[in-house]
Amino acid sequence: MNELSEGANSPVAPASSRPQRPPASAAEKAEWIKRFHESGLSLRQFSTEHSVSLMSLWRWVNQAKEPQAHPGAIEFAEVKLPSPINNEWAAELTLANGTVLRLSREVPAAMLEQLLRVC
Repeated sequence: MNELSEGANSPVAPASSRPQRPPASAAEKAEWIKRFHESGLSLRQFSTEHSVSLMSLWRWVNQAKEPQAHPGAIEFAEVKLPSPINNEWAAELTLANGTVLRLSREVPAAMLEQLLRVC
C-alpha cells in the first residue's frame, strides 16, 4: 500500500459526525446580544473570546435590529380631495413599486403637506 491510501483511513471524523451544540433559545440569544452590545467589542472579537459562532452572533444581532411583525408599520389614511381637479399635473412621484402620485396645481399647500407626512 502507498502512503496516500493509508491516509484515507485516518481516524479524523468527518465534519457531519462532529457533535453540535443544540440551537440557542430566544432567551439565550437575547442574553448573547445584550452581552455583545455591552462588551464594546467587534462581532469577530466577541465571538472568539466567548466561543460563539461568528455567523450565529451576526444573524442574532441583525435579526434583533429588524422590526418585528409590523409594529409601527406605516398606516395609510384616506385623503379627501376637494371638488374636481383638472388634469394639469404640477408634480408626479413614481415609487419603486410602480405606484404613481400626481399632484394638481390646484392642490392646496395644506393638503400637500398632509400627503407628504403620510408618504
